[in-house]
Amino acid sequence: MPPRVKIVGPTVPMSLPSKAGVKKAPPMQAFRASKIAEERAATSGKGAPAPASEPAPAPAPAPAARAEAAAPSLVTPTVAAAAAAKAAASSKRPEKKKIDTSSKRFKDRERKENGGSRMLNLSTQEKIQFSKHLAVMLEAGIPLREALEIMFEESSSKKTKRILKVGIDDLSNGFALSSTLEKFPRVFNSFTVNIVRVGEASGTLAKALKYEAEDLEKSHELIGKVKGALTYPIIIFVGALGIAGFLSFSILPKLIPVFGAMSVTLPPTTKALLASSTFLRKYWYLVLGAMGVFVGMIMVAWRIRPVRFALESAILRIPLFGKLMGGVQVARMTRVFGTLLSSGVQIVEAIRVTAKTTENLVYKRTLERIAVDVERGEEITNQLAKEKRLFPAIVTGMVKIGDRTGKLSESLVTAAEFCEKEVDNLTKTMSTLIEPITLLLVGGLVGFIALSIITPIYNLSSGVAK
Repeated sequence: MPPRVKIVGPTVPMSLPSKAGVKKAPPMQAFRASKIAEERAATSGKGAPAPASEPAPAPAPAPAARAEAAAPSLVTPTVAAAAAAKAAASSKRPEKKKIDTSSKRFKDRERKENGGSRMLNLSTQEKIQFSKHLAVMLEAGIPLREALEIMFEESSSKKTKRILKVGIDDLSNGFALSSTLEKFPRVFNSFTVNIVRVGEASGTLAKALKYEAEDLEKSHELIGKVKGALTYPIIIFVGALGIAGFLSFSILPKLIPVFGAMSVTLPPTTKALLASSTFLRKYWYLVLGAMGVFVGMIMVAWRIRPVRFALESAILRIPLFGKLMGGVQVARMTRVFGTLLSSGVQIVEAIRVTAKTTENLVYKRTLERIAVDVERGEEITNQLAKEKRLFPAIVTGMVKIGDRTGKLSESLVTAAEFCEKEVDNLTKTMSTLIEPITLLLVGGLVGFIALSIITPIYNLSSGVAK
């Protein structure tokens, strides 16, 4: 009877793998594991001795362990390649979507291709028409992109069409209208961009555009009144300079040889006028060059913020003109501030946007400081009361009442209307005062030149009569 072979290892019954092991292994792996288990069971049942040339078999691991160990070798290269390709495709999809919608490089490329330019500008009337027409079509229920397409077809301005083209392309790529307006900072300021953004978020874009158009109309009308008050005196003064130049450079030089031949003594006024006329005729290029340098220095100095701040602060201290300029600034600021609050912008953000739209550096810095104080918890009325030179007491009182009653936006609009009426009255008063002053200056200039020319002629005629 042959000796029995003792198998060293854990006493595991040689049976088929459990269901849990089958579920973990693939079908081919489970089949291979079951065949190995059957061969082991048949060999141990017969009790056949192992050949002398072959070493004793190693301890058999558990079926589940054998299945897990054999799993990597059962994956074919085709299946692995297909899985890798699927994983690579799924990983590329979100990256492509991210590049198409939110990549900075994509936005810059789109801006360049669509023609977004920082130098493009529109007139105030074109801006008003843009906002009004778009608001009317949105109120009529026309979708935003279709409204822009209609405006593109009906517009006759190349600049407006350029902006509309960029807007249509941006909407097709998933961008908002406010992002389109940001590409044209010289056309749409911070006030317009923010009020459109709030309108898009709240679903009241048509209402926001109407507010923006009304603000543009009021500001344009206000500035037009100030320009109208200054136009007439400027025209009169320029006309007087033209007449004086004609008499000095054309008439007087022809009379000087006559006066010299007749040995007429020239009065001091004629000598001064003749000397200035001779100097300007000989060195006119130096005079024009000096004037150009002076104007250039003023323009350069105006771009330096400390110098501009000092100049604007000095202008605001001029008795009548300073009050007029301050009234214009307060009227525009209160209207913009009230419009932003009516559109749903938070008070601190509204103050900051108002500061960005303000051109006067004195008011701009004041509003920036007020925004910081209000963000810390201070009341806006207390901050306005500290700047009595910039904000009239009646405006501060209206803001205080609106803040207490919860109707701050309405109070600001009322204050803007009050300031606009005050500016209108100031322009009329200034026109009434400037016209006689201008006439006096013009009359004095023309009279001086006429006297300088007529006096020698009178002396000459008197000498001839004697």
